[in-house]
Amino acid sequence: MATYSTRNSIYRYSSRGVINIVPIDQIESLPQVSGIYKVVDANQKVLYIGQAKNIYLRWQKGHHKIAEILSLCGTDAYIEWVELPEWLLNRAENAAVCFYQPPLNSKTPPIV
Repeated sequence: MATYSTRNSIYRYSSRGVINIVPIDQIESLPQVSGIYKVVDANQKVLYIGQAKNIYLRWQKGHHKIAEILSLCGTDAYIEWVELPEWLLNRAENAAVCFYQPPLNSKTPPIV
């Protein structure tokens, strides 16, 4: 897999196409598109998966997991995303969480 970078973004080219990546300290470079995103550390370990109707706004407004992400790996984390239509967000996010089982997506069962 080849990796190329521009001023604000990193692009990885794989057999599946282009993977969009932005360092966690450059969230102003995120696109204003709907999609799912994953936060990965420097070793490509998936820490968190989420979805947004507007990925840029989701992170610009302050993400609820940012403190945990920064405490785990500092600014050596990256946001990867795939643009998807809004109707597909829930299904895609659930599938990605089941596949990667990221530590920051662990859900506590409700107390009944």
